[in-house]
Amino acid sequence: MASLKIKNLYKSYGSAEILKGINLEIEDGGFLVLVGPSGCGKSTLLNTIAGLENITSGDITIDDHSITHLHPSKRDIAMVFQSYALYPNMTVAQNISFGMEIRGIDKAIRQKAINEVSSMLQIGELLNRKPSQLSGGQRQRVAMGRALVRDPQVFLFDEPLSNLDAKLRVDMRTEIKRLHQRMGTTIIYVTHDQIEALTLATKIAVLKDGYLQQFGTPNEVYNNPKNMFVATFMGSPSMNLLEAKVIKNSDDINIEVATNSNNKLILPVSDIAALQAYENQKIIFGIRPEAITDPEAADRTTKKIVERDCLIEVIEPAGSDTFAVINLGGAESIARLRPDANINAGEISKLAFNMSKAVFFNPQNEERIR
Repeated sequence: MASLKIKNLYKSYGSAEILKGINLEIEDGGFLVLVGPSGCGKSTLLNTIAGLENITSGDITIDDHSITHLHPSKRDIAMVFQSYALYPNMTVAQNISFGMEIRGIDKAIRQKAINEVSSMLQIGELLNRKPSQLSGGQRQRVAMGRALVRDPQVFLFDEPLSNLDAKLRVDMRTEIKRLHQRMGTTIIYVTHDQIEALTLATKIAVLKDGYLQQFGTPNEVYNNPKNMFVATFMGSPSMNLLEAKVIKNSDDINIEVATNSNNKLILPVSDIAALQAYENQKIIFGIRPEAITDPEAADRTTKKIVERDCLIEVIEPAGSDTFAVINLGGAESIARLRPDANINAGEISKLAFNMSKAVFFNPQNEERIR
């Protein structure tokens, strides 16, 4: 396996800039997920790494050796496509070993590789079947097996689970994570599904409109978003973003949030020194649904739990959780409660705000206030 670096990468089609100054680095054995909405440039970036697209400027290196101008066949990279790209007239075993056969690798070595990957991916009983006889999940395993037998320096996955149903997607996600843990492979993985990104990645790159919005660990991207786009894109339900006013009381800084009961919710944020410059100004207050909960479920490891009365508009049971809809800052907000929380729609109930999880944004440029 190997480390990979992308330095100041630009990609244009004529006058249309698709990728705009991308800088990324993934360590040997890391799992980098490129995530973002459709059209953000994530698949184009993956294709430039594979060599399927030429870059306009910049550099791509593997183990500090530039591969920017190498033919795709010389990059020692294996790619798993969204469409699986299996040969319909070949058996599973033939699909897995075809690349090795083209390279003239001895039949005994090919058979050993087939046996190893089929055992690892639990597709041994499928080796004599044709792709038309396989389910979507089985085809995905075969496509992964074909990449694995190459033993490349870097694996590329282009939305490999998007054609699967919801349950199978979850199962395959687990299989891919288990495979990564077992083999220590360096993987770059494209998805538009932020849950996939959070569960699989060691590092996440969030893209929008060809720009890298944030690059960091799943924890950094989820809990410390750099801007409002990242805050709302990562997480399900997404982060609550509420209009608030910064007010000063003696030496303390608080925020004032309007509610649907014509009251003002006053929440202390005295440890946020950066907010002092916003006194009497409007800001955007961000807080995740799980940081607004019923008092019994609040995280008591922090001293920054604040309980406030809120009017509950809607209750949405969801099995392992109950979601409550409240109106804060003139917008609907979501609180995540225990499944058996004694809270009812149309009533005023106490909710616990974990202000250690609060983040704040400048409403003009949507950037994080630090």
